[in-house]
Amino acid sequence: MSDVLLLDTNVWSHLVLGEQSRRLKVQADLDALLLKYPGAARATSRVCVAECFVAARRLLDPTERAAAEAAFVSEFENPQLIIIEISKELADLAASLRADVLRRAAIPGNVPAGPDGGKLKLPDAFIAASCLDFNPTAILVTENDADFRFTEDGIQKTVAGLVVERVG
Repeated sequence: MSDVLLLDTNVWSHLVLGEQSRRLKVQADLDALLLKYPGAARATSRVCVAECFVAARRLLDPTERAAAEAAFVSEFENPQLIIIEISKELADLAASLRADVLRRAAIPGNVPAGPDGGKLKLPDAFIAASCLDFNPTAILVTENDADFRFTEDGIQKTVAGLVVERVG
């Protein structure tokens, strides 16, 4: 299989709900990645889909809410988009990834994943596990790359050794 770019929730959110300047920046970054990884397929996790619908459904204006949800539906019904479903195996892998990060974070001197020194949150663990569903592993495309990076023994690493490409 060729490369797969797995888009995180924040990428979808910027592409669909973002202000025009942000949307254009994220789209340009995504276009650059498609040049870097020619022929790459696009994918996302069912967790990202759910998070996007939360973003749309929390909008106060009913017209904006309906338009945002319709825009997400259109994106996620694209037959060329691969959506990784949540299975028992994926949930088990996500739990293991999160537990590994929490265990590592308990070791003095290590800096855990997360922009504020937090630990890999369960939705992000599902997204990381979704990347591992591919062979070779999908490339994670996110604005929040710090959520998936940590420092261990002074070395910058990514959760599960993922390749993480930052956009935005």
